[in-house]
Amino acid sequence: MEIPPGLIDTAAILRTGATTDTLHRAFRAGQLVRIRRGFYMPTEDWLRARPSERFAWTTTAVARSVKGAVLCGQTAAVASGLPTLGTPPCVELGTTLPGRSGTRKSTLLVLGESGAAEEVRLTRSYPLRYRLGAVPEPARSGEFLCSGLIRTTVDVLASEKLDQALVVADGAARRLRGTGVLGPGASLLTVPGVAAGIAELPTAAGRRRAERVVALASPLPESVGESYSRAVFEFLGFEQPALQHVFNDGAGFIGRSDFWWPRQGVVGEFDGKGKYVETAQRDGMTAEEAVYREKLREDRIRALGHGFVRWRWADLVDPDKLRRKLLSGGLRPGAGMPVAVGQRLVRGSEP
Repeated sequence: MEIPPGLIDTAAILRTGATTDTLHRAFRAGQLVRIRRGFYMPTEDWLRARPSERFAWTTTAVARSVKGAVLCGQTAAVASGLPTLGTPPCVELGTTLPGRSGTRKSTLLVLGESGAAEEVRLTRSYPLRYRLGAVPEPARSGEFLCSGLIRTTVDVLASEKLDQALVVADGAARRLRGTGVLGPGASLLTVPGVAAGIAELPTAAGRRRAERVVALASPLPESVGESYSRAVFEFLGFEQPALQHVFNDGAGFIGRSDFWWPRQGVVGEFDGKGKYVETAQRDGMTAEEAVYREKLREDRIRALGHGFVRWRWADLVDPDKLRRKLLSGGLRPGAGMPVAVGQRLVRGSEP
């Protein structure tokens, strides 16, 4: 996790021999937000920041001020660079002390009655949550100490809803595939430590959730949106498609599809905004050229006799919209397994 610039760390200031008198005056005047004792941000910068930036500043303040802090759960996933569905609701630390477990109220504080101060109080803040359990040997990610990749993944599998858990599990599978730990076509359960970690979970419900997600996890999805889509397919009762299927015609290679339902002859594509807006994803093409080439690719696939359906983030957030699109594209539910009540989806915003 990169730490966005702007975080004011009073301990670092004091180490230079300077004083913090000016800083404290600015805080009393409402010009600074105090994230945690000793850590501040300019009020206007906090308001302009994205939720992911506020979370990074809060996590950094916690990690620097809590002795021996080991990040866990979704916080460890974010800090170690695993994909997550949106910003976690709190900063999580591991603890072995039963009396310390639980959630602490957010320490975010701004003084004054200005419009900016009132707006800060309405923005999302991130409380500190201690997760009870054996704290494993931590892994370092930048300046952060985190639970290791396997432990982080198992914790998320057991505790988060299907869509959040599958995004992290797919990301972990992709990383393990890249390092050669996960072989082609292999399940996450074959990775040393995953099956044992699930077996050690304290509740049967947690073990069932983890096993369900592990059965779905794959290194092939290439974005959070693709993993999120797969969770919504499961939620709606559609069968899971083949991923990254290659299509060819008489003229040669057409391309790879995000999703392919061979029994029903339907191709699916998740159209994230980045595909057309972000330069890196357009491979040097203009946005207009990217749209045009995507349309040509779709036409060639349709000419093979296949159905074709596209959806956006807004369709994932409202699964009924995606269901209507899938039905109109020629898909029929029934092969998937509807998720249990405890596995309901999170309605997240596009990252």
